[in-house]
Amino acid sequence: MKILFLSKYNRDGASSRYRFYNYRPYFDKNNIEYYFKPLLDDKYILNLYNNNKKSVAVQRFSSVLKRFYFLIFQYSKYDLIVIEKELFPNMPYIVEKLLLRGKKYVLDFDDYIATSYKLNPLKRVFFKNKIDKLARGAKFVTVGNHWYFNEIKSDNLIYLPTVINLENYPKVKQEYRTSKITIVWIGSFSTGKYLQIVVPTLQKLSQKYAVKLKVIGVDIAIEEVDVELVDWKESTESDELLSSDIGIMPLEDTMWENGKCGFKLVQYMACGLPVIASAAPANKEIIDDGKNGFIINSQNEWYDAFEKLILNASLREQFGKSGRQKIENKYSYQVWGDRYSNFLGEIE
Repeated sequence: MKILFLSKYNRDGASSRYRFYNYRPYFDKNNIEYYFKPLLDDKYILNLYNNNKKSVAVQRFSSVLKRFYFLIFQYSKYDLIVIEKELFPNMPYIVEKLLLRGKKYVLDFDDYIATSYKLNPLKRVFFKNKIDKLARGAKFVTVGNHWYFNEIKSDNLIYLPTVINLENYPKVKQEYRTSKITIVWIGSFSTGKYLQIVVPTLQKLSQKYAVKLKVIGVDIAIEEVDVELVDWKESTESDELLSSDIGIMPLEDTMWENGKCGFKLVQYMACGLPVIASAAPANKEIIDDGKNGFIINSQNEWYDAFEKLILNASLREQFGKSGRQKIENKYSYQVWGDRYSNFLGEIE
């Protein structure tokens, strides 16, 4: 079987890397012949991160044209197409239906792109049911959390969490006692806005306790809070997390956040960190509240959760070790690599 992966990004894009590219060793192991054809190249990611809007717009347009050409003239030799989210953002269902006619395809979601289609009044007219229709035509749809099972109107969904390679997290935190607590957040410019949710709490904590906020991947300054800025690098990611004490994932409460997969938590917990996170669906699946972290249901709960972990090194250690065990059991490629390969290989 020859499988074509139509990813959104190349390996530089985190969603494409973790949902597609990192499965390559397992595809090789299971004799799956695979090819990757990203919609957007590495220059796009660079321009996006540098907020180069003109270049981003030009690249989006040219990328759409290139994918159109490829789908019409070059992809007939593949037996199965695996699509990251959709073929083309903001394009009507009928276009994708025609391009996919007679083809076996699979969809994958770790973000709920239908959010804008359903909530934007103008887009709702043209795209409201696009994702549901695409899903019903797919052989199956892999989704990053169980919330999708009630949201996407299709009966062929398969749960596939976003996971880590345990070999990239060989070290686990050993020393939990420290004179200054480092709270860590990792992300990109598009998710940096969520840190504003905990700013008041961090400012209040800083007045009473020796705490520091380590921010990986985003340039941000917070008054009255000791902030350490760290550039994201794949090679140093786990070490930066290991040198921290508490991992956080604040989120807003909207349809978009409901579709997220809680991957930050997986990374923190793989390093043996206790975690605190907003009560988004994926977060509640990953965290066992009171066992490896705390789920926050209101703004006032952030301070209490932080204080419990700041004051109790033994609790941090207990939560951290429990979290690492859960990641080993449920959120690694070592668990899901062969499973996903089998899902794909069994399609007739």
